[in-house]
Amino acid sequence: MLLKTKLIIVLMTVLAGSCCTKKYCIGSDDMDYIQFNNFLNSELDTITIQRFSKNSNFATVMEDITVVTSNFSEGSDFQHIQLPVRLTIDYDYIVKLNSTGENFTISDFVSKKEDCNTGFMCNDSYNALKSYLVNGNLMSTYQIEISK
Repeated sequence: MLLKTKLIIVLMTVLAGSCCTKKYCIGSDDMDYIQFNNFLNSELDTITIQRFSKNSNFATVMEDITVVTSNFSEGSDFQHIQLPVRLTIDYDYIVKLNSTGENFTISDFVSKKEDCNTGFMCNDSYNALKSYLVNGNLMSTYQIEISK
């Protein structure tokens, strides 16, 4: 009887621990970097991010954040620029490349609560980033991307 009880305890422990995948699901609460595609490193060395009230037509700047970057991945077609603050879906943004004067508007975020790490005895959810606009063009990616 003791062996049977131990076997049941071991089996329950293994089953309970293996039911969830325990992965990190990246979503709209994790927008702390921007991926820039097909830009020269010299174009990305200093970036200004301006925050605006949502649906304000970029009228009044609420906050200016300057990002100075010197750590680039050499030989890559894209760069992940880490931001000192996290972007949220509650605001609109303008990203300015100081070296070129180019401006990119980011707005109209759409997110949806989705399941993550589901299984027997576990059910996590996260806010998945479904889409947003960059300069009025629809982007349907899970992260903020700006392409040249």
